[in-house]
Amino acid sequence: MASPSDPGPKSRVAPQLVQFGPFEVNLQTGELRKQGIRIRLQPKPWQVLRTLLENPGTVVTREELRSRLWPEDTFIDFESGVNTAINRLRLALSDSADHPRYIETLSRSGYRFIGHIHTLPPVPTSIVEVPSPRKSSWYARLLRPAVVLLGLAIVVFGALRFQPAARNIQYRQVTFRRGQVAGARFTSDQQAIVYAAQWDKDPRQFYLAASDSPTARALGFEGFSLAAVSKSGELALLRSGGTANITGGTLYRVAINGGPTQHVDHNIFGADWSADGSRLAIVRVVAGEQQLEYPLGHILYRTAGWLSNVRIAPLDGAVAFIDHPVRHDDAGAVKIVDLAGSVRTLSDGWANLSGMAWKNTGELWFTATRDHTPRSLWSVTTDGRLRAVGQAPGMLTLRDIARDGRLLLTIEARRLEIAGWIAGDPGERTLSLTDWSRVQQLSADGGLLLFDESGEGAGPHTLSYLRRTRTGEIVRLGEGVAQALTADGSAALLLSESRTRLRLVPTSGGAGRDLPASGLQYQWARLFPAGDRLLALANRPKQPLRLWVQSVADGSATELTGPLMVRNAAVAPDGKTVAILTPEGQLTIYTIGSAAPRVIPADEPLAPIRWSRDGEWLFVQHLRSNVQASSEVSRLRIATGERVHWKTLAPQDAIGVNSITGVVIADDERSYAYSYRRVLSDLFVADGWK
Repeated sequence: MASPSDPGPKSRVAPQLVQFGPFEVNLQTGELRKQGIRIRLQPKPWQVLRTLLENPGTVVTREELRSRLWPEDTFIDFESGVNTAINRLRLALSDSADHPRYIETLSRSGYRFIGHIHTLPPVPTSIVEVPSPRKSSWYARLLRPAVVLLGLAIVVFGALRFQPAARNIQYRQVTFRRGQVAGARFTSDQQAIVYAAQWDKDPRQFYLAASDSPTARALGFEGFSLAAVSKSGELALLRSGGTANITGGTLYRVAINGGPTQHVDHNIFGADWSADGSRLAIVRVVAGEQQLEYPLGHILYRTAGWLSNVRIAPLDGAVAFIDHPVRHDDAGAVKIVDLAGSVRTLSDGWANLSGMAWKNTGELWFTATRDHTPRSLWSVTTDGRLRAVGQAPGMLTLRDIARDGRLLLTIEARRLEIAGWIAGDPGERTLSLTDWSRVQQLSADGGLLLFDESGEGAGPHTLSYLRRTRTGEIVRLGEGVAQALTADGSAALLLSESRTRLRLVPTSGGAGRDLPASGLQYQWARLFPAGDRLLALANRPKQPLRLWVQSVADGSATELTGPLMVRNAAVAPDGKTVAILTPEGQLTIYTIGSAAPRVIPADEPLAPIRWSRDGEWLFVQHLRSNVQASSEVSRLRIATGERVHWKTLAPQDAIGVNSITGVVIADDERSYAYSYRRVLSDLFVADGWK
């Protein structure tokens, strides 16, 4: 028996483990993992992370970081060095300086770790010192192998738990400027890369880069997006206007080294070349639907949703694509269709799915996530066998796969943010909550802002919120997609994630009520001013989209239009007139009960936002391009066509902003808010994924 002064068995404490969000940190070995996948950090960002985790909730000054990261006699630009380390750490954690989840910047002070930390208990490995008797007893002889086996078990467990990834994944960065890469493919010889990008405040254009060199040559093609690169080195390009998301664009083909462009067709949403480069598969926009054609004119598949990432199989016998059931939503399924039109779903249930390519093994590789965490890399065989391939810091988007197995992918930071001006404020301010804040409506006096969150910050479900703009209070309304506020602001209309059920939820709290079922599958719904009817963009199962007028009382619905996709809609104060923007870019006025819509002449697409209180003017957003870092809003007098400039909406930091996605104006016309999408991305070539 040990004496009171005997400390007992000597212990080694296993590396301390700390968890926050999806990340796990081993503070002793310096390992950072995300959902079990190891993320490699350079020494300086790692030292910053360790310092912050050792002082959670406490301000760590820049001076403290400087002394921790560099000895006193080191000659270096400390300010730049600290900034670089912090930026690299934020990239690894998919964090943002503007809307931090983990690392908060305190102006002129330092940094603070604000994430919720959970410390995992250490695993003690006891070394029991047994005195060496002259003759071992029988239980001592049994005990020694048991202790050895226990120790081996702990060592093996630790090795398996904390071992670095077996694969040696190598990344080579291709782009280095600040902005967005909008599309990329390997060239036909697999030795170069062609990509489209929008850097800083410059317009989008194309670049050609060798796969082993950081330098790139500008190719031009300003205003185009890249659809595909053929075996013969021919590009399939899309030119789109401000209504691209509902009407598609014009498809062209052109040699990669320049020359005349050849027109292919209109209303095209996506395309891919056949293996020999002689034929194109396309996604065509038709009334209320999108359809997949291969070859041109031969329809293989139709949907009321939208299609992306069309990829012809290497042997040309089938076409793979991503089917998204809801417009403007990245949720979807990986599908494949043969030339006879027989469709199979290979993998579904993805909350965010974008980026796909065929591997030379016959597998389809794609980037997706089941919840709202950043996308990772997956593989599925043509018979539906799914496996996880790997993950990296940031949002992955697979762009292409070379014949030798190299991947071309972007690592992105994507955010949907809200800014606005509320009457009485000195200027615009940020109204976002987390990483994907979508504005929906302002109350009559601008005091309430209805919005929803569907990004990583929201978790596995879309959540709707109400912001009291004058106090800053945030009210969680519940799961569902935000649609509209009642005229008096007493309730909010939410749409279920299944897109089949509508619910009115009191803004003051309390139980809500489901509206009667209509049998429709909704894209969105708006309340008429009297609150007795809904305007909905929806479809019956296996039918195209169209506009409907639905009774709130009993769910009965009547068609307002034929098959149609709509970019924006606004209901007049009298409840008798609806303004929409059609896929043809025409501002069109529908009168309830009349079969003759009226087109308002305009020299550019004008998307309706709201009517003035007197019903004489219509606030409209100018859609001059499918890539806009700012947007003009005007007042349009319906009777005469007169237009008067109202506001120019532009975020203070425009870098990476590519779209003003939604604008809301209060009934008093003194307050407004808008959502804008920001994407910052870098292009990489990755080798070693298996």
